[in-house]
Amino acid sequence: MFGRLLGLAVVVALLLSSSMARAERDLIVPFHESGHVVLDQLAGLRLDTTGFGYAAPVGIMMRTASTAGTEESTTSVWFAPAADVFVTDHLSLGARVDVHHTWGTIESNGQRLELPGSTSMTFLPRVGFYAPFADRVGLWARAGVGYTRTESVSFVASGGAPTTETFRAMVLEVDASVVYRFNETFFMKAGPEIGVTFGGRREASTNGVSTGGSAAVLQLGGTLGFGMNIEL
Repeated sequence: MFGRLLGLAVVVALLLSSSMARAERDLIVPFHESGHVVLDQLAGLRLDTTGFGYAAPVGIMMRTASTAGTEESTTSVWFAPAADVFVTDHLSLGARVDVHHTWGTIESNGQRLELPGSTSMTFLPRVGFYAPFADRVGLWARAGVGYTRTESVSFVASGGAPTTETFRAMVLEVDASVVYRFNETFFMKAGPEIGVTFGGRREASTNGVSTGGSAAVLQLGGTLGFGMNIEL
């Protein structure tokens, strides 16, 4: 799925570039010019191991699934601003902050059960390099190292004491997106993302008793989205 997403984005970008080359003027201002501020994910889709999800700086998403008389509903809210600045031609510096909270319920046979809630937070400074193929198409590769933390509360047994699970780690994230520019300001991008944690630790606490150990996560995914390139 990830390979198809990237391949489709490349094909669409190349077709649009070739078919519109005669009808549209060349873009005079480069995407990667020093002093430009880029908001790279104003709207779009994100693909990871859990499936497709929406991507935006601020959002809310509600899902409902029914199976054999049981209805499960979940709600997610997030705040995920991100920005990059081209400090010199081709070279960008930026950061992403992502705060995500999810909760839900299950209803079955007239009974309603609250699902465990979870909250995650990621702070990721990053550096990037933009390589233009033409005035409208290029490849933007970025890499960042930051911090991530996830906390959830669950009940191992009905009526028992709650168990709080916490995962914290440093995270390395690399992405490479093909960028297609509609004009000097608006663009579309698509490409893969790879994230891996290191120095991670997972802990569980119940009634003041804690257990834990080292842990690592490998995340493979991709994004398709729309953004803005602002010339200061």
